[in-house]
Amino acid sequence: MRSFTRLLLAIVILSGCPLPPQPLPSGQVGGVWTARTAAPDGSARITTLWLEPEGKATLETVEIGKERQPLVHGSWSAYGDEVTVQLQGEDGKQNPAPLVYAIGPDTLTPKQWDQSVYGPTGLPLTRRTR
Repeated sequence: MRSFTRLLLAIVILSGCPLPPQPLPSGQVGGVWTARTAAPDGSARITTLWLEPEGKATLETVEIGKERQPLVHGSWSAYGDEVTVQLQGEDGKQNPAPLVYAIGPDTLTPKQWDQSVYGPTGLPLTRRTR
């Protein structure tokens, strides 16, 4: 029976079953992350999140054809396979609900967010390569 189990394990390994992609180490999360979504009026909305190495975060939202919105600043930290972004409101006070993401090789997948701000799916982000 043991030899059958070993044989089965060898077949699975050699068959090329893909392993799930491993998240980036939390130290490599810094950079520029973007999302392109639809605005409420149907136009395009481009959101860019800068995660600077010293823990500073900047969020910019641009709705195509509309006046530019002010930048939102805050901080970020990463631990394990999660990154937490804490942004400040326009009044300079910290927003109560942080953005918490699962770290992927080229994506940040929302885990926790304020649904009244980011909707039911949150704000999924993709690493900008340039």
